[in-house]
Amino acid sequence: MGQRALAVGAAVLCVLAGPASAIAQHVVEARGADTKYRYVDWNYTGKNAAVFDVFYVGVPGSNELNVGGGYAVKAGRLVLTPLAYAVIGKEDGQRGVKIAVLAYFEKDGWKLLAFLGAYARLAGAVRPYQVLDTLDVTKTLGGRWEAGLQSGFFHSGGTWSPQVGPLVKLNDRHGSWAASYRFGPQREFRAGRVVAF
Repeated sequence: MGQRALAVGAAVLCVLAGPASAIAQHVVEARGADTKYRYVDWNYTGKNAAVFDVFYVGVPGSNELNVGGGYAVKAGRLVLTPLAYAVIGKEDGQRGVKIAVLAYFEKDGWKLLAFLGAYARLAGAVRPYQVLDTLDVTKTLGGRWEAGLQSGFFHSGGTWSPQVGPLVKLNDRHGSWAASYRFGPQREFRAGRVVAF
């Protein structure tokens, strides 16, 4: 058995040995921006920490549906969720797969949330890419409010499009509202809503 097969087997065992979550949960998120960026996600995490995720992301010239899942692994205050998706795009006959990781960390009022993914083409003209959408680092202020930074990037064909800027969140009993203004090669105002049930 090769080293690669052993590494994959070890990773699968670590995931299967991870602790289960206490309750099943649905999370729905919607985001929009003045750059015509749009994002809608439905995520279900089961009692055994298995995750099913479906999201649509669109920008001018690209409309992409991602369907996949993974498994949430908790290590102390850090939760890592490796994910794999089938990707279907409206434009250019796009068909591919995306490997990603969702990370969440919280301690002493500080929170980190990040989604990092890499797309591999199976068919069509859309080139492979890597994306960080998004990396949020916030500090809780007065209970319901959070303030911090939001960053992200899109990388394809040797071209980088990084963005970073201030982020504000307002939490309520259903989830949270968020607004950010990101600076980079393209400036962008984003607003979003997360609902958990």
